[in-house]
Amino acid sequence: MLITLEPYRLHENLDHWRGLRDRAAAGELEVESGVAERCDAVCADYLTKLDRMLEMTASLAWPESWGDLDSAQQLQAKFTRMATGEQGSARFAIKQQIEIIKTMREFFRHYFASVEATDADTARAVEALIPPK
Repeated sequence: MLITLEPYRLHENLDHWRGLRDRAAAGELEVESGVAERCDAVCADYLTKLDRMLEMTASLAWPESWGDLDSAQQLQAKFTRMATGEQGSARFAIKQQIEIIKTMREFFRHYFASVEATDADTARAVEALIPPK
């Protein structure tokens, strides 16, 4: 049985944040002052937690702990697929969520870059107004 992730709308969320990131890169979106920094910090914390969760998926199915019975081996194989298999597994869902959060951070970084560019432009303009000594 293959579990799809579409009920969780992970692909839709990823597409949404990619669109926002691309619009920010094109200069079509601005983020309110302070919001990008706070959101980026939350994303960084969440990525740390997701990375730990991803590491933990490796220990969700230990072949030696299931015994020698055929039914035990079948159950172990099922849990291994659910934990660490390709699409539909916990590991896959966590990786997908990590990709979404990284895309969100790329969106916020466009804001940081625009603020830095504005600050640099302002500093140059102010320096140009200072009379020579």
